[in-house]
Amino acid sequence: MTAKISIASVEAIADMSAEQIVAEWERAHGVPAPVIAPSLLARDLAHCVQVALAGGIDKRLERRLLELAASVGGDSATLVGCRKSLGHGTQILREWGGQTHRVTVEAEGRYRYDGQTWSSLSAIARAITGARWSGPRFFGTRS
Repeated sequence: MTAKISIASVEAIADMSAEQIVAEWERAHGVPAPVIAPSLLARDLAHCVQVALAGGIDKRLERRLLELAASVGGDSATLVGCRKSLGHGTQILREWGGQTHRVTVEAEGRYRYDGQTWSSLSAIARAITGARWSGPRFFGTRS
């Protein structure tokens, strides 16, 4: 997103159709968009605008992220779902039913969601959907 970046750009993203969001994401990143909810692509586009407004990503951080991607034997796309365990404080986001659900990983394998402590991601997935899901699969923490 290099041309005329401004706060108005973020506001314009909110007014785009799903097809426009996908097309803009592909233009901004130069690769086909992943098959995910357009609202998540829109968030990424807004993030790109914010990074550009702030003057770009810190070079040390960018170098470190590239090193981490290389250490798992691939590019940044390889990082999705490669982590075996989630560290304390990790935030997991999942969009479902038009809402974004946020889960925080706590100590001793417990999770915090909607003001309550839960013993499993599967129980949270069931509370969100009303159906029995594999929690790690529902939240995308396992491939």
